[in-house]
Formats: sequence, C-alpha cells, structure tokens
Amino acid sequence: MEDSDLNKIHEYFGLDSTIFTSPAWSELQKTENEIGPDALLSIIIDKRLWTNAEIAWVLRRLIYFYGKKDTYLKEAPIERIFTSMVDVLRAFFLLFDHLDPDIDDNMRTYICNKLGDATWGINSRTREYLYKMKK
Repeated sequence: MEDSDLNKIHEYFGLDSTIFTSPAWSELQKTENEIGPDALLSIIIDKRLWTNAEIAWVLRRLIYFYGKKDTYLKEAPIERIFTSMVDVLRAFFLLFDHLDPDIDDNMRTYICNKLGDATWGINSRTREYLYKMKK
C-alpha cells in the first residue's frame, strides 16, 4: 500500500494502523498478484488457522462476490447463501464482541447504516410485508 493510500485511510477513518497497512497484508497482495485470487483463496481455506490478514482478505473476497449479484450466486441454493451469511455474521459478531473497538463517529455511522439496511426482512414492518406477499 502506498503512502498516499495510508494517508487517505488516516484522513477518512482516523486509523493509523490497520490490517490493510500491515506487512502481512502487503505479502498477501503480492501473493495474490503472483498466483491469482482463486489459488490464494484455496491456500487459505486449506489452512486450519488463518492470520488476521487472511481473515480480512477472505472477507474482502466475500464482499466482492456477494456484491456482484451475478448469475453464479443466483443459481446457488438459497439455504446455502443464508448459511454463508450467518457464518460471516457470527465471525463479525465474535470479533466485535472480543475487540470492543473504539470507533470514531464517521466509521460508526457507516457501520450503523449498513447494518440498518441489512435488517430488511427481520424488522416487524418488513416481516409483515413479506407475510402479506406470501398470501
């Protein structure tokens, strides 16, 4: 990661040191460029224990693929998609609970907005809507 990128991270999020600024992350980026993301993903998931940088890298890949909303995931069984999302949420919950991070207001606003959007379907208004749609 270049110095200008690190300055942007500090400016936007108030973070000096993150996984993305670590030597381990730089090494993962280098490996990804050398062997490709699919090969790196295979190497990581074959390991029993992952480093923090590897966990963040896998989360980034999940965001990439789930964010694409392409035909591959549309063909996946819906139960499997939900299981995958629950697994990600459990990992995030455990990390958040364990670290209890001190988050600045900008980052907290971003996280709250994303989590608020993600509650679609579990709050009472959308559950009622889905129930009516089912009838």
